[in-house]
Amino acid sequence: MTPEEREELLAGHALGTLSAPDAEDAERLIRSDPRAAEQFRTFREIADLIALSVPLRRADPALRQRVLAAARQSRSWRPRFSQRQAPVYALAAALAIVTIWAASLQTSLARLRQDTASLSAVVESDAKRLDRLSGAASGVQEARSLSLQLQSAVQDEQIIQSVQNDPRVVVTELESTLSSHGARGRYMSGETGASILVLQGLPTLPLGGAYRVWLEDPLSQLTLAASFLPDSNLGARVALKRDTRLEPSRVYVVATSRADDPAATGPVVLMATLPKRATAP
Repeated sequence: MTPEEREELLAGHALGTLSAPDAEDAERLIRSDPRAAEQFRTFREIADLIALSVPLRRADPALRQRVLAAARQSRSWRPRFSQRQAPVYALAAALAIVTIWAASLQTSLARLRQDTASLSAVVESDAKRLDRLSGAASGVQEARSLSLQLQSAVQDEQIIQSVQNDPRVVVTELESTLSSHGARGRYMSGETGASILVLQGLPTLPLGGAYRVWLEDPLSQLTLAASFLPDSNLGARVALKRDTRLEPSRVYVVATSRADDPAATGPVVLMATLPKRATAP
């Protein structure tokens, strides 16, 4: 067997194109000749690379039989070009396919990197957009809270002005207690039923504390009318909210140590028994 026939036999066996007798000859050659075994492994690696570069589909089983039958009808099973050229052409074709496969793989990897970079940019942009939306939502909520506080402060100031400017306002001086420490104040009730407290010299509260105003009706039911903090001069003007269906009979100004606890209580600083307003004839 010439070297050209030897290489052609091993290449055909690596590609799986040999007939059964020729495949047996190739196997005996591989087992008996280490150099032939090394050449076969090389041809097999090339064949595997070629398999990776083609679509994954199964050929018609009858195709191989037709090819082998046509080959046997010729003078031999070898291709029509010369035996010297056959291994060269086979290897050149295999290398060309491997080169095309490598270029295709490189292009696919470059496209994958580009797609990954684009996806990362989109994810980062969406994350920043979500952060902006979250910040905007928080800002809107804070703005709404401030707006409500401002509206409440404006309404309280309107009540205070209306009571103080009412020509028929009824003024009741508040009584001191053991916890007053020099505090004083007035309860003022306007013609329309609105009422306010004007307070001075209130005792200093502990950190986190607040003052609360309770109104007691003739049925001895207490209603929380206001919760407030004194100003820097320890004074306050407080608009009172109450159930207008019952005229209050008593008022209490209470100091509490926990402004955040609705059930917290403390000493009464100022109090008064309120007169009944005269009804119009």
